[in-house]
Amino acid sequence: MYHINYSSIISIENIFQAFSEFKKGKGKREDVQLFERNLEDNLFSLHENLKEKKYRHGDYKAFYVRDPKVRHIHKAVVRDRIVHHLVSNVLEVVFEPQFFAHSYSCRKEKGTHKAVIELIKQARKASKNNMSALFVLKCDIKKFFASIDHKVLLALLKSSFNDKDFLWLLSEIVESFQTDNTISKGMPIGNLTSQLFANIYLNPLDQFMKHVLKVKYYIRYADDFIILSKDRDYLQNLIIEIEKYLSDKLQLKLHPSKVTIRNYYFGIDFLGYVIFPYFVLPRTHTKRRISRKLSEKVGLLKNGQLSNESLNQSLQSYLGYLLHANAFKLSEEVKNKMWFWLTE
Repeated sequence: MYHINYSSIISIENIFQAFSEFKKGKGKREDVQLFERNLEDNLFSLHENLKEKKYRHGDYKAFYVRDPKVRHIHKAVVRDRIVHHLVSNVLEVVFEPQFFAHSYSCRKEKGTHKAVIELIKQARKASKNNMSALFVLKCDIKKFFASIDHKVLLALLKSSFNDKDFLWLLSEIVESFQTDNTISKGMPIGNLTSQLFANIYLNPLDQFMKHVLKVKYYIRYADDFIILSKDRDYLQNLIIEIEKYLSDKLQLKLHPSKVTIRNYYFGIDFLGYVIFPYFVLPRTHTKRRISRKLSEKVGLLKNGQLSNESLNQSLQSYLGYLLHANAFKLSEEVKNKMWFWLTE
């Protein structure tokens, strides 16, 4: 149980700092510029609302993005996103030390590339340096963000904090969103707090895996997780235990078509890469998507709808992705295609 002081958390100094953190990279956005026109009034008003507990989380603006699959994003207004930063700063300090070491989503010094590196490291260890049999259980939680139970999440938060005012603020954020009008279910993809809430929500699963089931080789990234073992039957039996725990404790279900057990030596599709014992390849459909996206962006550049800087950022992002795979030839092909599209 952490003893915190709500009044100090919502101090005007912390609110200004939260706005500064939120604003990074967003200064040219219309809603941010509009908020800044009366910045001090807006921030002092927010402080007063929080102090008097009159703050109410606003509605969300919904839209779709392809990343690469279609995702339904819900964007909060500037005022609420400042509160998200305010709260996240506290949650991160409190919960980060509690999180499982090999949970890699939305955490500092973690990320997809380190998760892939760790999977390779664990696979080599579990297979005695790729000399013995190894199977991989890969699981995905069905509609994870849409299925998060507010009561379960709030109970996890209440077990860590004793300040009723801070818990009130957390509840205001958690209850601000519901999936398809379902009472007390769902978390918006897009909130800074949602990323932290997701890790808090699944941390009990990590602890169950390590301390109850005693799983030796286990990695999780958001709602995707992998378990390694030389015994296929052991992994098959684990599925039953995992399903029961998710259902009983977290009100979640495994995605029936995304639970697989594969031979490691046939390649494992994980976090955008296909991982083999001695090399890592980009997914085939990801290679096609890179080519398609860059071609589209070059078209936008030629029509004056995209800057050179933005195009170069996209190119460097894709080259960075390929850098973590055995894809030197493909990287050169991408750069050659870019030159050809820009000069034709």
